[in-house]
Amino acid sequence: MYLGKILLAPLIALLATGASAQTVPADLPPTFVPLGAYLSWERTVACAKYYDIDQWQDVTTRLDALQANHVNLLWVTNMSEADLPRLIVECEKRNMRLLPSMGAVEAKIDWRWVDDGSYYDTVLPRIVKAAGDSKTLVGWVLSDEPLVEHFPRLETLRRKFRELDPKRFCTAVTMWPQTPQVPVKTKLPLICIDLYPFFGPDDPNGPHTDAASKGYFRRNALKMMDAIGDGPAVGWVMGMCFSDIWGPRKYDAQGHLIGLPGSYLHWRCPTLAEMRWQVWETFRVGAKGFVCYTLAPEAPNAENATLPPADVAWKEVLATKETDLGPNALTNPDGSVTPQLEELGRVYAQLAPHADLILRLERSEEALVEVDAPAQVQTFIDPETKTLYAIVVNDDLHESRGATLRVGESVSTVIDLIRNHDVPLTKNAQDGSATGTMTLAAGDGTLLKISYR
Repeated sequence: MYLGKILLAPLIALLATGASAQTVPADLPPTFVPLGAYLSWERTVACAKYYDIDQWQDVTTRLDALQANHVNLLWVTNMSEADLPRLIVECEKRNMRLLPSMGAVEAKIDWRWVDDGSYYDTVLPRIVKAAGDSKTLVGWVLSDEPLVEHFPRLETLRRKFRELDPKRFCTAVTMWPQTPQVPVKTKLPLICIDLYPFFGPDDPNGPHTDAASKGYFRRNALKMMDAIGDGPAVGWVMGMCFSDIWGPRKYDAQGHLIGLPGSYLHWRCPTLAEMRWQVWETFRVGAKGFVCYTLAPEAPNAENATLPPADVAWKEVLATKETDLGPNALTNPDGSVTPQLEELGRVYAQLAPHADLILRLERSEEALVEVDAPAQVQTFIDPETKTLYAIVVNDDLHESRGATLRVGESVSTVIDLIRNHDVPLTKNAQDGSATGTMTLAAGDGTLLKISYR
């Protein structure tokens, strides 16, 4: 009788959910943790033209740089249908997953929706056929920063892809105001928010102090995770490595983008500390992946140096002298690697061995672990083993800090999985709690395993 109940329970649950009986892989979130980079396909064309080389020479140089720096996913936008089969092959050679946003698929483009979107009845089968059955291509991006008014189109495209390609998931990348509505108004199994927190000095349109930048990133990443809640979807964060200047600008000899007098300094490239902080904070808030925008910068263009001053209302913040905003992407115009990519690769290499664990972890309110500011901590539970974990991040973006860790009396050991050693604990004789200290570089983080009696 007891065995009968066990066998009957899954059937009852299946009947209760109805549509669940028809679940296909496309309905489910990805089963890997992306340590990714984003590429605008048209930039490889422009950079190759500038250096008078074949586009694929430019592409493979940048892919080699990603492989050398432990990137496991390429998110590519404005992707050419003609080039898709070869890009699949090039990514497969490097053991790198591919997630394309095809130039022929974009939910925001109005004319493609006349006659109930009949345009896609021809386009989508052709694209799916070009992808074949490659396991390298893991899903489809339906839109880049759609507004809420476009969400019904996302759902239509998701359903069409699901019918044609039931083994691959669909997603879109959305801005912070729209992201909390994605899990409400769509059935996308993957929610991805783009957060670019490091604006130019005195920029009135975004955060440009440490506190404001960190708060903007953390607050909106958490809003995404709270909106997903216990739902079936997972969340990724698209962070930043670029600079953006409106008006007169140039590249210097090392590939940095220089704002010239009269330019509007909109975004600046993150420091190395800010690069690692973005990644660690992404996983600390409970997201399951990080993709860095962007791999290739705009191509050099001598005419950019002679552009007129930026035509903006806030002229008081226009540059009055040459201002270095750092690299314009993870790689320079010639394809060479920036220190930012090397630092990203260092963090990716630390996280990769723990990817399966990170994918399983669920945020916990367990209060067995505390840290002192400026460190930040979040506890997690592995639902398979019931083991407690914690991610600690140094919130100081300028200096290494000794993070003081306090644990409850039931905790026996704390293991730093990134540095592969125990954190020495000193017991408090009065209440049995314990403290330990670990030093984290500016913006750095770590993953702790908490064992308790």
